[in-house]
Amino acid sequence: MVKWARKAESFGYDLVSISEDPYYRDSLPVTGAVMSATKRIRVATGIINMYTKSPVYAAMAAATLDEIGDGRLILGLGRGVKSLIEGELHIRYGSPLEYTREYVTCVKRLLAMERVTFEGKELELTNAQLHFKPIRSEIPILVAAMGPKSISVASRYADGVMLNSCTSTKHTRWARQVLDAHWRKRARPILTGSLWTSVDEDIDVAYDSVRTLVGFLLSIPNFGETFLRFSGLPSDFLPDLRRIFRWDEDVGDPMWHLGNPRRGSIKKILPDSVVDALAVCGPVEECRKRFREYFDSGLTTVVVSPMTPKTFGCLRELVG
Repeated sequence: MVKWARKAESFGYDLVSISEDPYYRDSLPVTGAVMSATKRIRVATGIINMYTKSPVYAAMAAATLDEIGDGRLILGLGRGVKSLIEGELHIRYGSPLEYTREYVTCVKRLLAMERVTFEGKELELTNAQLHFKPIRSEIPILVAAMGPKSISVASRYADGVMLNSCTSTKHTRWARQVLDAHWRKRARPILTGSLWTSVDEDIDVAYDSVRTLVGFLLSIPNFGETFLRFSGLPSDFLPDLRRIFRWDEDVGDPMWHLGNPRRGSIKKILPDSVVDALAVCGPVEECRKRFREYFDSGLTTVVVSPMTPKTFGCLRELVG
């Protein structure tokens, strides 16, 4: 990951986003390693889970990473999947919208060196204060969001939104409208999107390289309906996807379902039209064209997520 961050910087990219999934490598040490190995490129956490890390420790980590990177951090925060947070980790999920409001409020106050005593519906702090001064008191904070309520919360309390992977241009355009409608600050709100990208001259190969992952993401309960509804896409195939990925079994870790599918043909279930709308596939120039469409739809930052070795090999050609 450090190697590819250095390459991205040399290729002319201006941001690298460090993702994190349950039970995989912790993103914060990786972010620090990337910060130390680069000089110019901005680095985003994409995302830190708000339930598994208290706002105090999130503020501590953010201020430390921003210091290591000389002011290049973007702090991405998100809620994660309830089945993992509450079902497997036994952390109370509560009201996710209220939790997000209170969490972002506390982190911002802590980064501003305030002494924070906070009694909210979801969070409580008493006399919390950082014992070192961050090099920036206003580190940009983005909230992972998809629907209108979560986007409006992000617009009021954070500095912008991180849209999830598999977001269409139609969803992006709608999200930009919601974000701008609730925005009351001077600078334009940030809207980023992580675009799963598969480069191949053979479009069928490109589609097939991401189809299983797109199918898995859509199969996650509630996620699929949201992605498809705001993209104007059919959802009649979701029950069949959920059967293959075994969402009828009570397992907290969402990644278990990706690694333990039932036998079945995802290609017969998930049409090319849906894959095309939710991922960026095809030859390099076609992918570049799609990136421009996302910019035109309202993204301020396109995050290229290479899904195949061939795509990694084309990163220099994809930037621009």
